[in-house]
Amino acid sequence: MRVVAADHVGETRAAVLDGDRAIELHLERWSERGQRALRGEVFRARVTKVDGSLNGAFCEIGRGPTAFLPFGKAGRPEGLHEGAAIGVQIAREQFQDKGPTLTLFEVEPGEAPEIVVSAPPLAERLSMMFEAPVRTPKEADVALDELFDEALEAVVPLPGGGKLIIEPVTAMTVIDVDAAGRQSQGGAPKMALDLNKTAAREAARQIRLRGIGGVVAIDFLPLKKKQDQSQLDQTLKGAFKRDPAKVDVAPSSRFAIVELARQRLGRALHEIAWERFGVDNVETCALAALRRLEAEGQAKRGGRLALLAGKEVHAWLETDPIGWSKAMKSRLGDRFKLVLDEAKGARDFEVRPL
Repeated sequence: MRVVAADHVGETRAAVLDGDRAIELHLERWSERGQRALRGEVFRARVTKVDGSLNGAFCEIGRGPTAFLPFGKAGRPEGLHEGAAIGVQIAREQFQDKGPTLTLFEVEPGEAPEIVVSAPPLAERLSMMFEAPVRTPKEADVALDELFDEALEAVVPLPGGGKLIIEPVTAMTVIDVDAAGRQSQGGAPKMALDLNKTAAREAARQIRLRGIGGVVAIDFLPLKKKQDQSQLDQTLKGAFKRDPAKVDVAPSSRFAIVELARQRLGRALHEIAWERFGVDNVETCALAALRRLEAEGQAKRGGRLALLAGKEVHAWLETDPIGWSKAMKSRLGDRFKLVLDEAKGARDFEVRPL
């Protein structure tokens, strides 16, 4: 395993690679520092409500929305009541409008709510998790930004022909397997089985790579033979064996659709980067502009640069909610200027010599 990370102004991007293939991508933004509770962090929480119908308690942890502590089969722990201060650890991070999920964790008595153990920076967490040193993209000869761009594409080409089409919707993620002109010398049934098995392995990789959680429906090519369907089921289950998240795979339906549920540990990549399907949010565009500025500044040392931005990106950068200007000056010096270019699209940008 290898961990590759880049600390940009505004965000840290990291990838976990198994051999030459990326298996996980992670993104941590400055704008969320101190705003989100991260998986593994420990808090002294205040119980705000015990809900018997949900067999759990809602807790205030002092960061982000109200969190939920499920009691499980053992039921309510002794001494846990509304107003109590308890130790908890983040088991699943908040996503969409749902707060974090907690587990009990022993802590010393004290004020609540309060953080007790903070998570280390992203690259350090991944290094400890995978027992691998952290390398920069240059050291590892990895085009990190290209990996992120590819992981936000809807279409994924498959080896030997065919493709996956990945579309997240509100309730689930839908993956379509498309033959796209794939040929086979063994006839249509063999082609369908071979393509489905290739698609199953790549779908499992893409799901983990993109951090997709919850329900996923994969629309495979129909298979007429039961033994072929059994092979596909085993291939799909086997493809998830090394996934750290729990994955439950249901039998294929009569319409060749396989449903699975992957444990949600955090947000998917698109939930951070997109405003809606396929559309980058303003922050994503603004941070891309800063990466371009930093790259140009390092390539042209001593040269003065202008960052020309459309009105939405310019407004975000001019407001400077993350302190990017000061951070960029510490890296490039005072040799860049932010310029509003009303002729550009609202979220477009360009870096030019001044």
